[in-house]
Amino acid sequence: LRRSGGGGGGDASAQLAYEVGFCLWTLSFAAGAAEDFLRCGAVDALCASVQAAPREKVARVGLAALRNLADASPVAGERMVARGLDRALATLAARPWADEDVAADVAALAARLATHARELSTLERYAAEVESGDLAWGPAHEEAFWREHARAAERDDFALVRRLVELLDAADPAVAAVACSDVGEFARFYPNGKAVLKHLGAKAKVMALIDHDDPDVQRHALQCVSKILLKNFATN
Repeated sequence: LRRSGGGGGGDASAQLAYEVGFCLWTLSFAAGAAEDFLRCGAVDALCASVQAAPREKVARVGLAALRNLADASPVAGERMVARGLDRALATLAARPWADEDVAADVAALAARLATHARELSTLERYAAEVESGDLAWGPAHEEAFWREHARAAERDDFALVRRLVELLDAADPAVAAVACSDVGEFARFYPNGKAVLKHLGAKAKVMALIDHDDPDVQRHALQCVSKILLKNFATN
């Protein structure tokens, strides 16, 4: 699905995305399928495919598979919410569909995910995103979030922060840039956060990213280093 661009490209890529999606839809009926889909990243791939606004036949099998998985597993539903599928469904609901089954799947899946969205806190969504390694800019990567939740990052021996430090090495520049930003905000708002980051080896990694080929990574790395090094970086 990822290689086909979600089915939004030419005829060949759309056909490939449809065939892969059809296979996943068929497999989604199997008992215990949701756990396997989560483990191998298929839930993420299906979400990305649907969010890419693909051709109707691609959307049909993707939505049907996701509906099966969300009905079978609360964890799968929570993962879809963490990937932002609940917000994408609002856009898809306004799209005219030739097949009534597609509209029905959009409505049913939206209703199911609305329950999960209410149950998931902002922090839980963020934790799921960090664990997935697929960081993307949003409210959880802004100052207000870290001002409120910085102390929660100490849970499980700073598991969230440790994962962010790992993501500084991400091959995707967009992920590395977001990780730099989050690490810098942790340094600002967590008491003794700078010492924690030094212990985890974050400082050296971020400094190396200042020479990154991607200008966005460079910029966020510089900002992050400033937050780590300056004792009185503004927090007001």
